[in-house]
Amino acid sequence: MFKTNYFRSKRTLLFKVILFCGFLYLLISRCQKLDFSKIEIESYWAFIGCLLLTPINWFFEWLKWKLIIENIDEKYNSSNFKAFSSGIISSFLTPALSGNFLGRMLFYDKSKRWNITILSSVANFSQFLVAILFGFLAITCSNESFPVKLNLYVFISFSIVLIIVYFFGERIAEKMQIKQLQLVCDQIRKGPSRLKFLGLSLFRYIIFIIQYALALKAFGIDVVFETINYILIVFLLITLTPSLFFGKIMVRESIAVTIFGIAGYEIIPIVFASFTTWFFNLFLPAAIALLIVKKTSR
Repeated sequence: MFKTNYFRSKRTLLFKVILFCGFLYLLISRCQKLDFSKIEIESYWAFIGCLLLTPINWFFEWLKWKLIIENIDEKYNSSNFKAFSSGIISSFLTPALSGNFLGRMLFYDKSKRWNITILSSVANFSQFLVAILFGFLAITCSNESFPVKLNLYVFISFSIVLIIVYFFGERIAEKMQIKQLQLVCDQIRKGPSRLKFLGLSLFRYIIFIIQYALALKAFGIDVVFETINYILIVFLLITLTPSLFFGKIMVRESIAVTIFGIAGYEIIPIVFASFTTWFFNLFLPAAIALLIVKKTSR
């Protein structure tokens, strides 16, 4: 069993490395003939606005975390913010941003770690659900320049299924006579309101979109309805792409270049806008969280 798990993990790692190299090659091949020396910030107010929205972005994630700690009777635990900061670090370093529970649960009693894992996963799925729904809506509303078009009725049917799974999935799963699955379903049912999770995820998603739009504006891209539509599609594909490390750096840029390239946008501003949102939303918070955890550990 140990050898099987060992080789499976090695194959997974190899797959991710190959995938990462593929995205890196795609990005370099699209950008190697471009003159990066010409890039400059054309709108400093948009650049600063993108940065200032970062704490608001993470504030909505903090509110979701508060719902979880209140549910497990840890509202007044002095380690709550430290656990949240540790979750930011683990989500950045692990293969998926949903790995935040790995850093969070270390600061609580073992009896509550299972609950934290389950409820954090539900909160993360709410963010995933928002990105999926709005991304497919964007494809449905896309113009003729985008090669893929989703039928409206297919989108509505797909959305209904996802929403049913999100709100009532445990009622379906608990019918399977599997003890471990029954425990998961019971914890989800007793957990915080999934509607609140979804609402906070929606607000956070809106901040994501505004930040990306401001980053594009900062590097000289005019933001219109079509631009917003492409941003939604980029976030959809980033969400669906198999997770790598460090917030999918290079993967995000490759997807953005490909999608915006279809519509004829300039590549250099797209690369820098994508990198800027990664730096502001993922790298910078992880660096600050690392300082917080280190400082409070002394």
